[in-house]
Amino acid sequence: MCAVFVVCLLLCVLGLGHGEEEEPNVRRIMKELDVIPDVLKEPPQELLKLRFESGIDIEEGKTYTPTELKFQPKLEWNADAESYYTLIMLSPDAPSREYPIYRSWLHWLVVNVPGLDVAKGQPLSEYFGPMPPKESGLLRYVALVYKQSGKLDFEEKKMELKNAEDHSNFDLEKFTKKYEMDAPCAGNVFQSKWDEYVPELMKMLYDINE
Repeated sequence: MCAVFVVCLLLCVLGLGHGEEEEPNVRRIMKELDVIPDVLKEPPQELLKLRFESGIDIEEGKTYTPTELKFQPKLEWNADAESYYTLIMLSPDAPSREYPIYRSWLHWLVVNVPGLDVAKGQPLSEYFGPMPPKESGLLRYVALVYKQSGKLDFEEKKMELKNAEDHSNFDLEKFTKKYEMDAPCAGNVFQSKWDEYVPELMKMLYDINE
């Protein structure tokens, strides 16, 4: 009986250890990059897959150029076809990680997304990619999906891409609490730094010559 007990105990311990090792990579990376607690109190349960037109599949925590991410990606997560979702992409590091006075800068916001069909959702802010300033170093970008309680009426008006004021200092917690959203069901995080596409984007959006 003692031998059986010892074997069972070892199996339990090994099982617990194995469970810890299998924590989704995106949750671990978000903690390592301080997305927890800079953006979220708790990480999402699963990975939000982002695939860009350039052929890039975002790998959690890795670095990509603004040129590679200039066009809206395709998304995939474990969605319920009968449910509605909110998609949010932001940077907590505007204009830099050391001085994030515009935290968080909103890069994309789509609500009332039926299942995985982002194109049929209600865009409150169209997608525009990373635009880190030249001397800012690496900036973090966080993409999140929240499950809604149903199809909702959102009070916010659609934001113009050229209106920087609307996009700066987006209060993620206030927004999600307002519409009674729980923790994000899926998410991803990546990093980006300046390249030659940023001046082009700044000129197009804000008529600024960097």
